[in-house]
Amino acid sequence: MILGKKDSLVGLDIGSRSVKVAEITETKNGRKLRRFGMADIPPGAIEDGAISDTETVAQVIRQLLKSASIKATNVALSIGGYSVIIKKINVQTMPEEQLQETIHFEAEQYIPFDISDVNLDFQLLGEVENNPSQMSVFLVAAKKEMVNDYINLATLVGLTPCIVDVEAFALQNIFEANYDIQGENVALIDIGASKTSLNILKDNSSV
Repeated sequence: MILGKKDSLVGLDIGSRSVKVAEITETKNGRKLRRFGMADIPPGAIEDGAISDTETVAQVIRQLLKSASIKATNVALSIGGYSVIIKKINVQTMPEEQLQETIHFEAEQYIPFDISDVNLDFQLLGEVENNPSQMSVFLVAAKKEMVNDYINLATLVGLTPCIVDVEAFALQNIFEANYDIQGENVALIDIGASKTSLNILKDNSSV
């Protein structure tokens, strides 16, 4: 998390029916929740994670930040919906630097969008059990248009985007920051107004 000794970070969660906001500050005793709030979004302003009415959503966020007395400007955003693809794949074992160069080719086999229209990221999970010639990789692809829309929205309301994460991983990061559960299987369930997501962790890694 991008937090200096005296800095604050705003977390902004834009759902299909509401916006949630929280301000976290770093203290000598750890991170503290300082302020939070929630406000409804008019129907149709957000559709399947995509922003359909930028100005309406921006106005809701401005009013929410004001009512919650949040003055920090660095913000972490999360994105989701059908424009975000998360897939666990197996590839030939290779150094991470080499995978950086070949990930676009690997992704083309699994991503249902033009590869030039998405932002790609990946996480190495380790060697495939009983097959050392293969390694598991979490592949994440998000349409550039959606990412840019969220960044532009944050900028429009006076915030500075520092982090853009996938909803499932953002929830996982919160869990791992607050709980140290080793050797157990954990299900993280995010129940929203229009969709529900499930992330199963084994030894703090998604499976």
